[in-house]
Amino acid sequence: MKWVRRGAAARHASRLCLPWKSADSLGKTLPVTTAVRTARTRLTPQARRAQLLDCALAAFAEHGVARATHSHVAERAGVSVPAVHSYFRTRDDLVAAVLGEVEVYLIEIVSRSLGGPKAVHEALEALAVNFSRDAKEKPDMMKVWLDWSTGVRADVWPRYMDVLERLHAIAQKVLERGMGEGVIPPDLSVKAAARVYLGGGHTVALMQFSGATPPEIDAVIGHLVRTAMGIGPGAPLPAAG
Repeated sequence: MKWVRRGAAARHASRLCLPWKSADSLGKTLPVTTAVRTARTRLTPQARRAQLLDCALAAFAEHGVARATHSHVAERAGVSVPAVHSYFRTRDDLVAAVLGEVEVYLIEIVSRSLGGPKAVHEALEALAVNFSRDAKEKPDMMKVWLDWSTGVRADVWPRYMDVLERLHAIAQKVLERGMGEGVIPPDLSVKAAARVYLGGGHTVALMQFSGATPPEIDAVIGHLVRTAMGIGPGAPLPAAG
């Protein structure tokens, strides 16, 4: 199945998926089912599917990949459960769609962060910084990723391992480039380093959620980059020659 990035209609629809909305000037709150239905917006099928997918991402972030249901999505979107089933017939379909969004995100952010003419250490630092930033700006996406990465279950684990191998391959190419430029020791195992590095990116995201301070996160990122490049903690980061 091919996953594509969503456009303006999807971005508009995502604004209709809110966990809570103010009910009146007294500061009361209403569940999203009431809040959204109060001001229902007619959407095209494409925009409705995008809205439901955004709501599904939020529901999966809250309840977990193994426990989120069509009912959770319907509640957030302010629609009936059958309406969600009309776009995602089974729970397997719903899970596949949400994980597809996470897969696209991971491939895109790793490719974009590590790509281009940047020095190797700058590319490695950029990805770790972006993971840290997105833990704040895209918390639902990051929470589903973290949950998926620990869900060692037959229904979702093989797909995650496939995605992880693709991410490792992207990181490995950057490290191989560094070795060719002479900024990474020739005896470094780039395959092992790529695995450790991406695992460290996972840790950086967790640190952001746990409330770590910026200096603490920066220290881990610096150590992570040096470890991936086979450079000691006190050594300066080299630029490409």
